[in-house]
Amino acid sequence: NSCQALPDLRVKKKKKKGRREGAMKDLGRWKATDDLALITAVGQTKDLGSVIKGVKFSCHFSLAEVQERWYALMYDPVISKLAMEAVRNLPQEVVHRVTKATPFSKEEEDAIASCGIKSTAATVDLAHFESLRSSQATVFHPTRTARALLTHWQYMKQYSLLPDQAVQPLPKQENAQHILNFHDGEEQVVDSELMDPPDLKLNSELAIVDRMAKKEIRRLEAEVGKWSIVVEQVTGQPSPDFDNQTLAVLRGRLVRYLMRSREITVGRAAQEHTVDVDLTLEGPASKVSRKQAVIKLTNSGEFYLANEGSRPVMVNGKAIITGEMARLANNTVVEFCNLRFVFLINLELIEAIRTEAAKNQFVAKQ
Repeated sequence: NSCQALPDLRVKKKKKKGRREGAMKDLGRWKATDDLALITAVGQTKDLGSVIKGVKFSCHFSLAEVQERWYALMYDPVISKLAMEAVRNLPQEVVHRVTKATPFSKEEEDAIASCGIKSTAATVDLAHFESLRSSQATVFHPTRTARALLTHWQYMKQYSLLPDQAVQPLPKQENAQHILNFHDGEEQVVDSELMDPPDLKLNSELAIVDRMAKKEIRRLEAEVGKWSIVVEQVTGQPSPDFDNQTLAVLRGRLVRYLMRSREITVGRAAQEHTVDVDLTLEGPASKVSRKQAVIKLTNSGEFYLANEGSRPVMVNGKAIITGEMARLANNTVVEFCNLRFVFLINLELIEAIRTEAAKNQFVAKQ
């Protein structure tokens, strides 16, 4: 059983809390086959850098993740126990397939390179590698076969890694033709030849789409004036904030709302719910309640805000929770879920209302 040959990694040593949390976080990414491949590869190569280059895991792992997993298998008794139980439950054919793909170590490659076969040999006898595997059984992994050693020898020959091979130097210019390097080849590339010919049909369609977009923009710009009755845009140009019908103004960064009745509702308009002041016109208002607040003008000429929403309303930096009220003076800063406004009062009109109310009260007493 090849699973029994695996080293027992359940070392009883206390582990730091931070490393335990990092290992548990990636526990789902590491499969039993990944742990088996990591254990066999480290045991063979003794180098995590070679493991990350030579082992094909089920998903991509960085060098830091491989190191963290290896330390968890070595020193974390909980993770080590779970991982080893999962490895021992793997089918034999899966274990054989994973261990067979273990990367070659430096000692194995040195033994193959020193087998005595020249790179210029016309034929290579498979029995020679069988004898090599038997004579150096302690060096080679138990899953290595003579065919695997021969295949790796051929790879080493292909990449000029055998002792009798050497990389041929570049020929000198006076003796041979100059070899074109990458920089010279890049200089000879003509960028215009790499470009595709212009697509006239595509360009025509793009021009049509551009004209339609500009036409839609002009239409929307022409309709801006229609909405100025309810919501007037702040353009920066000097314009009067009040008229003879506006009691107060709730001015934001983009729009301003005109209060022309003694009581208005503030909130977020929906398909079957309307409010006097729709805060969605100012900005993102997903956290604003459908009926967030009520602003009311009393008979004494004072404005009050009552919070009827689920979230607090900030009045001059003070939180007004659900069911509470706050007095609104001129230039009061009101904030509804990060949407900030300035409450401006038409002082002349409010003074006139107070005077008229005082007269009516005086007449009623007479």
